[in-house]
Amino acid sequence: MEVIKAVKFKYHRDLNELFKDFKWIIEFCIDKALKLGITSYAKLRKAVYDEWKQKWYPKYHTHYCHSACKIATAIIKNFRKREKKGLTDKDKPEVRKDFVKLEEMLFKFEGERVKIATSPRNWITLNLVVGEYQREFIEAWKRGELDVGELIIKRDFIVVPFKKEVEFKDTKAIMTIDINEKNVTYSIFNERGEVVNTVRLDIYKVKRIHDEHSKKREKIQEKLAKKPIKKRKILKRYSGREKRRVEDYLHKTSSIIVREAVKYNAKVVIENLKHIRNSANGKSKNIRRRLNRWNFRKLQFFIEYKAKWNGLSINYVNAYRTSSLCPICGYKLNPNGQRLLKCKKCNLEFDRDVVATLNLFKSGCGEFRSPRTLPDEVWLIKPDGTGELLKVVECYEKLLKIP
Repeated sequence: MEVIKAVKFKYHRDLNELFKDFKWIIEFCIDKALKLGITSYAKLRKAVYDEWKQKWYPKYHTHYCHSACKIATAIIKNFRKREKKGLTDKDKPEVRKDFVKLEEMLFKFEGERVKIATSPRNWITLNLVVGEYQREFIEAWKRGELDVGELIIKRDFIVVPFKKEVEFKDTKAIMTIDINEKNVTYSIFNERGEVVNTVRLDIYKVKRIHDEHSKKREKIQEKLAKKPIKKRKILKRYSGREKRRVEDYLHKTSSIIVREAVKYNAKVVIENLKHIRNSANGKSKNIRRRLNRWNFRKLQFFIEYKAKWNGLSINYVNAYRTSSLCPICGYKLNPNGQRLLKCKKCNLEFDRDVVATLNLFKSGCGEFRSPRTLPDEVWLIKPDGTGELLKVVECYEKLLKIP
């Protein structure tokens, strides 16, 4: 299976003209597709090719037309989906951001620089800023371990997708992951169904970041209500800062999880939370806001691509009632104070997040069997690696005390 990891490189060069022209080319392709009622990439390319060539050739290589047609058809399909759901009131899609997507025929990747073909025998050279993280991928590429896919150039950086073929390992252990708003809990089971380790990662900081920036946005909107241009500029800056801080924290969290999965050579099992935000419809504003800020899908994506990159398979299972059924007898659990749940039938008393990981094991192991042993301790750790070993009953109490 081919897996891809996108790596960002900064560069220092003015590409305003290229961004402007490529945006015009995409808009030209979109207009043609809408006018002719075309949704297929091949049909659109055939329809626009001659007129495109009259307008932009020989200034730009014909592969820019191919790339723009692919992007235009993708934008139109996405726009029509949003239109059917009533999420847009516009007549046609817009291209807002400045970017250029390059097919493999349009560039040469040379490690610390990229040569871009604008027209036949004309090249633009971008010198890349290479850090330690980027250096690892460049060295692997030089050794022939990685290939390079289609590049995406943006205003401040260039995205280089490194590709490699991976054969999934023969895994006997299973890691089940329960993602919550304030923590991520996972359990590792060996081939006999015994719990090897249970860990809780604190991600409450992500919620605090969202809350901090929400308060800042309210203040900015109040103070700059009569200065809309300045307000938009400042809000955009704060929005980017919030996104970067959250992604950094989630990257660290996912790296800890995948390192553990690699250590035990475990298959990864995650809840399928695809439509969970729909459950907030009709509920209070506070509940809707919390669910919309919850970055569960981003964390799942980070875990998924890092696991696949290391040759580990990943499986999504139905999350229905994983936190409310007894993992031993299947009877409904009742709240027993804070995050504890108790089974009236078999008297099991356990933390609800750990219960979810045990029930996910029953679904994700391929056999509907209960785990043979239950953990009585949980590692409460943060993405910086610090933490302590706690009894399960003490774990939720400790979570409430973390600043």
